[in-house]
Amino acid sequence: MRYTIAVILMVVGVVVGGLGILQKTLWAPEDTITATAQIDADKPAVIVDPGMLNLYETPTTLTVKGSGDLTIAQAPIENVEAWAGQSAYDRVTGIAAGGELTVKGTDGEGKVPNPAGADLWQSEVTGTDSVELEWNDDANRTGFLIAGDGEAGAVKSVTLTWPNHAETPWALPLMIIGGVVFISGVVLLVLGANNSKKEANRRKARQERRRKLAEYGTAFAVVPVLALSACGPEELPKPEPSEAPSSAAAGVTDDQAKRILDSVATDIKAADKKTDKKELAERAAGPALKQREDLYTIKEDVDDQKMAPAVASDEIVANYTSATDAWPRVTSLITSAGGSSQLLVLTQEDPRSDYKLWSQTQLTAGTKLPELPDSRQGATMLEPGSKDFVTTPEKAVADYAKALGSGADSKEAKKFDSDDFSKSIWKNQKEQKASAEEGNAEVKYKYTPGKELVAQGTAGDAAIVTGVIDAESTISPESKEGRTGTLTLSSPQKELVGSASTKQPVTTKTTQVLTFLVPKDGKVRLIGGLETLAGAEAG
Repeated sequence: MRYTIAVILMVVGVVVGGLGILQKTLWAPEDTITATAQIDADKPAVIVDPGMLNLYETPTTLTVKGSGDLTIAQAPIENVEAWAGQSAYDRVTGIAAGGELTVKGTDGEGKVPNPAGADLWQSEVTGTDSVELEWNDDANRTGFLIAGDGEAGAVKSVTLTWPNHAETPWALPLMIIGGVVFISGVVLLVLGANNSKKEANRRKARQERRRKLAEYGTAFAVVPVLALSACGPEELPKPEPSEAPSSAAAGVTDDQAKRILDSVATDIKAADKKTDKKELAERAAGPALKQREDLYTIKEDVDDQKMAPAVASDEIVANYTSATDAWPRVTSLITSAGGSSQLLVLTQEDPRSDYKLWSQTQLTAGTKLPELPDSRQGATMLEPGSKDFVTTPEKAVADYAKALGSGADSKEAKKFDSDDFSKSIWKNQKEQKASAEEGNAEVKYKYTPGKELVAQGTAGDAAIVTGVIDAESTISPESKEGRTGTLTLSSPQKELVGSASTKQPVTTKTTQVLTFLVPKDGKVRLIGGLETLAGAEAG
């Protein structure tokens, strides 16, 4: 009997130890967790929900297979959805049993633009026939847009891969227990060879072994069950993105702003070099577009006409982006290059459009800007008629236009801190009037505030306002007793009018784009500007 028990113990030890070894070998979990979705052939794009790449521990690899050029772009999910718009797309929303991603289809237009290089994205990766994105960040509200050249069927499959940190906690204990039980059987077999013990001791030992056998049997019955139960299926995780923001988020991140700035500066430089209005219109809008278009036209007749200054893009001093969840969007950047500082206002017409330069003003020397909102929060966009300040944004521009026309002693001029720009305007007016009188001519000035305006709040109680003033100066020759004098013109007026002299009034036009700091109390201050020639005409 003792030999039978010894053999049973040895067999049980081998079985239990073998279970532990199997959990470390054949039954060991895979090194990675992988889930895949096949994409419908009639869908031109795929959206991956926030939190999907964080279902398990990161780093996560997002792999896309398809045909042709492929792009994986990331941005807040609200921006991704806005870009997708009315187009058809598949949406990856979760994970199902069997290593499949759950996909929800949305019907719509069967084509999208190629998303590569779009200004809306915080970052992107591209590839041909296959592209991968490595992810090791928090879920936040980050969504992903996947597409090819815009045609349906370019994206074939989407796969997510996570490292698998699953453990086998019973493997080592089972191997130890199995070894102990096996050795116990061997020892029992050796001890059984001792026949010198008395019969009473043999009976006592036999009873003891039976008792131990019962205890071991219970343990052996329980351990394998526990070990196997630990290998049962786990509950599938669900995406856990950050909650939707209760207020509008910042429109452009710092890294995104630098990428946009570099593109704008490069494209506008190329357009300036060729004086190409069509190319310019791809990266400029509003006052910035008009100023440069006018200069391009003037340069056709005036060879030495200077262009507007290059867009300063060496460094972003401040990302003064606006907080918004709608379009058109506005973001302002304070930039520097070669000792010059500029305030650039950029606009984006819709989610799929690139940002365009709306205005460019050179900050006055020694300008001290107020504290600006954190770029991660964004600035408040203000209405032209906002009454939270010493004057409304639109009235600040209108009053400055009146001050330029009325002089330093006007009531409008007293609403502003003294600045070099207005001083130079008034000085030129005085000199031109004196020169005109000497030549028996008359000069008049007109300053008209434009309707285009951008106003953003600061971190305090002030506003930064950029507006437009159209300026005109008209010189008229003396007309007396039916006789009219002659004006002698210099460059660039003579090239634009087409004559070195004329008996008609000559009007020279300029466009002034000006930036003001409008406080809650006190005087408005001009902090930047750019005046460019708009043209000249006789008659």
